[in-house]
Amino acid sequence: MNMRMAKPYLAGLLAALAVTLVLAWLPHLHKETGRDVSVFHPTPATKLTNSNLVDAMVGLQLSGQLAKVEWNHAILSVEMKLSDDAGQSQRWAEDMEKLIRLSFLQMDNVSRILLRYVEGNDQNTSRLLFAIDVRRGDNWLLDEIDKLSQADPIHDERWRERLRISFTSAWEQRFGPADSYTAVPLKKQGAAE
Repeated sequence: MNMRMAKPYLAGLLAALAVTLVLAWLPHLHKETGRDVSVFHPTPATKLTNSNLVDAMVGLQLSGQLAKVEWNHAILSVEMKLSDDAGQSQRWAEDMEKLIRLSFLQMDNVSRILLRYVEGNDQNTSRLLFAIDVRRGDNWLLDEIDKLSQADPIHDERWRERLRISFTSAWEQRFGPADSYTAVPLKKQGAAE
């Protein structure tokens, strides 16, 4: 091999060796700084759209089964299938709180949430049992939202009014009349005496 051909091969070999050494050295540089390097910077969604609706619903990890979700002109409509499990009213309240938090505390563009609980296997045979209607301007949202998951919105009259719960005849056929009670906080009760 003549000298004229050897110089370019030697230069290419040295360049490849230098690149290999630099690439081998990069992980050690990262360890010395001690910082994690993020490739993607996820940002939480603040606007609900048709393109992030599924991700938002999946991220809630609801205990109830979603039957239908619609997003239309700042109104989020959610239909949940009713299960036959015991203790479901507590799970209803937890799911309600998660949906309300998503709609009004995480997202900026939801003005109203309509949540319907249905029974039945498909849309043709499903029956509406009860529905809630919560709006962004409701006064209780900021101060009382943390108490919803521990509340009994089916029977507590105060929560029934806040959530605008309406029961159907199908509810009464399955569970009987939705009896209610009013719980007066101890502070107010003591002040009234």
